[in-house]
Amino acid sequence: MGAFLQIRVSAVTFDPGQVEKAWPRLVRLAYPVEATPPAQRPGVLELVETLTDKVRLDDLAVPDEFDPVPGIRAASDQAERLKAALADRDPQTADALSYTLEESLWDLERGLS
Repeated sequence: MGAFLQIRVSAVTFDPGQVEKAWPRLVRLAYPVEATPPAQRPGVLELVETLTDKVRLDDLAVPDEFDPVPGIRAASDQAERLKAALADRDPQTADALSYTLEESLWDLERGLS
């Protein structure tokens, strides 16, 4: 890093609208209609954080036939590992973890259908 410039490696959702299209059931699980809608559309990491918070608070309305809690915990772990890789300035590991995290969300979405 320079004296005035800070170098950052970060992960952001380019188009949060695609999150709602890709994983509509997970978004509804995280942000139920009766709840106050989020100020902005959630990105991938925000969706995982919200689902993780709901699991911690035991505030998750889960269907009887599928328990998403283990998958949410796995996705949360992957998101934390991704953030750690970013903090360590390891974009290759972060990139690999982004695919793993998204696949976990696809698995959860399929389970909720």
